[in-house]
Amino acid sequence: MIELLVVVVGLVLGSLLNVLIIRLPREERLLGWPRCIRTGQPLQWWQLLPVLGWVLQRGKAADGRPLPIIYPLVEIGSAIWLWRLYDLYGFGPLFPYLAFVGAVLIVTGVVDWLYRWIYTVVILGGALIAFIWGSFAGAGWRELLLGGLIGGVGFLFLYLLALVLFPSKSAPFGLGDVYLAIFIGAALGLRHLGPALIYGIFMAGLVAAGILIARRLGRATPEYLPYGAYLCLGVLLYVALGYYQW
Repeated sequence: MIELLVVVVGLVLGSLLNVLIIRLPREERLLGWPRCIRTGQPLQWWQLLPVLGWVLQRGKAADGRPLPIIYPLVEIGSAIWLWRLYDLYGFGPLFPYLAFVGAVLIVTGVVDWLYRWIYTVVILGGALIAFIWGSFAGAGWRELLLGGLIGGVGFLFLYLLALVLFPSKSAPFGLGDVYLAIFIGAALGLRHLGPALIYGIFMAGLVAAGILIARRLGRATPEYLPYGAYLCLGVLLYVALGYYQW
């Protein structure tokens, strides 16, 4: 019963995260009743139900246009995330802390995937909260501070290098990725920074290699690789595999 409750809370959390994912890039506001992303009409209460609302609409808006499947996936992913945290840590201090870290990563990763943008206020504000929370909860402020600094400096170097090597809009790194590295370091600490980043870097590398091969074969390929989304996914995977401890 407790695990079921955790899953339900995770679904609700995912629904709330979807509000941020939708509103930050499209409406730039957080208050007010949610509206359909296609028609702009206020949503009915049943349309707000996690996953079920999307299913009842058959994945379509009132005008017949499809609704992105990413939104029920966010809700399902959030439920799995909370369930896994409970499975690993119970209701100990790591559970709410990593629930917050995961929420920031999910919002940042999905927004970057959909809109190619990482919000400075969200990611740096999240880094500050994670640093203060983790310092008081037992992670050690030096560990978190060094993680944020080294993550930021390392990705700042990659960002500057990308500006030199790719002086066009197709540069693989942006300042948003630098801010994201600061958050990851400040949230996980120096000891976990490198191993957590490796997962995302490896996945992004595989996708980039696939894109290059497809281009050689004359296939149409995307011009932009949402690098931040893969970094977020990599950190989530690292924690879900049970490697993170204070």
